Amino acid sequence: MYLDADATRERLRALSELETRLSFRVSRLSKLLDNHATRELAGKPLNLTGYRILMVLKIFRETSAAELSRLMVIDRAQVSRSVAELTGAGFLVERSDPTNKRRKLLRLSDKGKRELGSVRSKFEARQSLFEELLTEREMEGLYAAIDKLSRHLAREMDHPEALPTTGDGKEQ
Repeated sequence: MYLDADATRERLRALSELETRLSFRVSRLSKLLDNHATRELAGKPLNLTGYRILMVLKIFRETSAAELSRLMVIDRAQVSRSVAELTGAGFLVERSDPTNKRRKLLRLSDKGKRELGSVRSKFEARQSLFEELLTEREMEGLYAAIDKLSRHLAREMDHPEALPTTGDGKEQ
């Protein structure tokens, strides 16, 4: 589709108006980050949600699907579908919680640990690239701004599990 000069100018004006909105810019960056991460996982048996679940379980060692949903701020149905796929593929192991028989606890299987290890270098390189693109001061400012907005929204929406653990934890 070809746009004439006037239509192109109008589209650029409209885009610049959208870019005055923080939520639009953050959402666009989030989608770019997700698409880039998905590309990094191409050819692997994991999708992005599955990769993130494995990463969280690597850190927390064992937790429930409901807790994953809260920690990751992802819809429970999506987490449940992903957990079922990951368990079926042998990346996760589940057991009954001894304190609550209805609750299943999840952990990485040896296969899940190996798979996570196989993509680790790609995501470490990606993190290094981001850190090279931004100065130390820019990184600190970006983290501070993200944490400040996250604290506000987590408190406003009553999602204490989404509160950042970095920084002083005080509203600034």
